[in-house]
Amino acid sequence: MNLDHLLTEEDRLIRETIRNFTKKEIIPLAKELESDYSLVEEVHQKLVDMGIQASGYPVEYGGGGDSSFVRSVIIGEELAKGDAGIALSAGINSGSIIGPAAIVGNKAVLERFSPPFCQGKLAYACLSMTDLAGGADTENPLLHGAGIKTVARLEGDEYVINGNKTWPTHGGIAECYLTFCTTDPDLGDEGVALIMVPKDAPGLTFGKPEKKMLFKTVINGSVFYDNVRVPKEYRIAGPGMDANLCNMITAAAGCSSGAFALGIAERCFEIVLEYTGTRMGGFKPVRQHSMVAGIIADMAIGIETMRASLYNMAYMYDHPDVYGAPWSKKVIGLASASRIYTADTALIIVHKGAELLGSMAISEDFPYEKCMRDVKIMQLWLGGQQICRYKVAGTYYDLKNWA
Repeated sequence: MNLDHLLTEEDRLIRETIRNFTKKEIIPLAKELESDYSLVEEVHQKLVDMGIQASGYPVEYGGGGDSSFVRSVIIGEELAKGDAGIALSAGINSGSIIGPAAIVGNKAVLERFSPPFCQGKLAYACLSMTDLAGGADTENPLLHGAGIKTVARLEGDEYVINGNKTWPTHGGIAECYLTFCTTDPDLGDEGVALIMVPKDAPGLTFGKPEKKMLFKTVINGSVFYDNVRVPKEYRIAGPGMDANLCNMITAAAGCSSGAFALGIAERCFEIVLEYTGTRMGGFKPVRQHSMVAGIIADMAIGIETMRASLYNMAYMYDHPDVYGAPWSKKVIGLASASRIYTADTALIIVHKGAELLGSMAISEDFPYEKCMRDVKIMQLWLGGQQICRYKVAGTYYDLKNWA
């Protein structure tokens, strides 16, 4: 990586460790992992044993206290070379949803929800964000929270939550659900509420796991809130700040998505280099033809620029004293730009590589078709590319008063 100066020695050691783990534990089993979830959980338990799951939780609750975004990007990138779904799950479970509570110092949330992830056993977390009705309106900054359909009403010392969420990762198997709500859509950003809900809260139910063509190693299931009551202390911050944290979460998740996209693109590049080095055409390896060399060069250029964008953004997240709060319009806009670029570029890279593989690209007996299936979601989730473009444009001019 031409940005190695951004990495510490510990970062480099983690990169090498996860890279070797992926080569040994994931890539050889890629096909089996998609059809046997017990194997997926075995992989996750090995990551737990390595300390990955507990790494992002506070030290006082048994965690590693590691808040480095650069490090989370490293882990996401390297795991995604083997399976982006496993990378996604590992990232969510390793402290990303407890981060907002740590930022504002919400001890009630930290004390209640950190320990299960720091006891050496696999535990799942869930970001319960997108509403069934409204979809990407949840992530649309122009709506200032008015598009959120899940409602939380304060009754005495409890919030009562009603609504439903669609497609959340780990829906139905998670220990806790960080839930995007509104106390009143007419209040705009002041009504946005970010509330942690335990798995055993009465009234919390789940749909069947979604059937998907991609990310088969991840469970997605709807979450239903029917008069779900939780202590008011489980609200992460309060009016105004919760909206900031929601914007931060969606933008940061976009950067994590960029890490997965980069890992998929790198895996595709590895496969293409190997195949074109042994596949003969015109009495020589096909990569020795100038047209093929040009396509391989374009793939490499895309990967290098993806990496530069992503790691620079991660470094900015780790240095808010220099670049601003992670919910500032500038940081959100730049993070959204990186997410858009990495998602679009990864798709181009995968498609270019497929041109060099021919029919092998779609063979279920060849590793490339998995990359083709997995890469598309990078453009679709977290509000999609167009909602993200609102966030980019809003950093340069007053886009319908987004503030």
